[in-house]
Amino acid sequence: MQFDLKQFPTELAILDLPGMILLPRGHLPLHLTENKYKLLIEDILKSDRYVGVVQTDSRIEGEKLFRSGCLGKITTFSEGDNGDYFIIVSGLCRFNLSTPLVTSKPYLVHSVSYETFSFDIYEERENETEREKLLNLVKAYFSSANLLANWDEIKTASNERLISSLTLLCPFDPEEKQALLESPTLIERTRMMTALLEIAFLRNSQTSWFKH
Repeated sequence: MQFDLKQFPTELAILDLPGMILLPRGHLPLHLTENKYKLLIEDILKSDRYVGVVQTDSRIEGEKLFRSGCLGKITTFSEGDNGDYFIIVSGLCRFNLSTPLVTSKPYLVHSVSYETFSFDIYEERENETEREKLLNLVKAYFSSANLLANWDEIKTASNERLISSLTLLCPFDPEEKQALLESPTLIERTRMMTALLEIAFLRNSQTSWFKH
């Protein structure tokens, strides 16, 4: 589906989540139990269902936000017996945070700018060489971490879909996930994921050397 930047809101309620990023055309499943997030979801469901997903940066005092996030739209939701929410947020376009807005809400609201990532509205072509490297590292990493995988599904998944899934599955640091989010193009994001998997594979391999 083709989007126009002009249709995206320039003021967003923010899901400020530690260790969670959303990528364009990716899908982020969430179980939200905190009251501020439940109120946020209730407010969003009454309007256009758009939300900004941004990691909190624990290196900064007060759990501040990283500078960039991704606009998402709630495409699936259900409510639990105790009022918590199960949602899936679908990624549309990355943004840079601008000014925090003063509101009476318990959750954050920010003005945002999409200009730096305006090309996100277009699907990029995949590079076969980069894909081959990525698949080789995925196989090596899964083996080193003793993870089972559906290789038929992995082989048919696009690089974008595969990278989004790996971001949720792999125990990358918040800074590493943010580097993935801020990689400008799909090729650069693929290369970043390949590098992170290589580092993770080496870590797992070194750990196994010292097992007795």
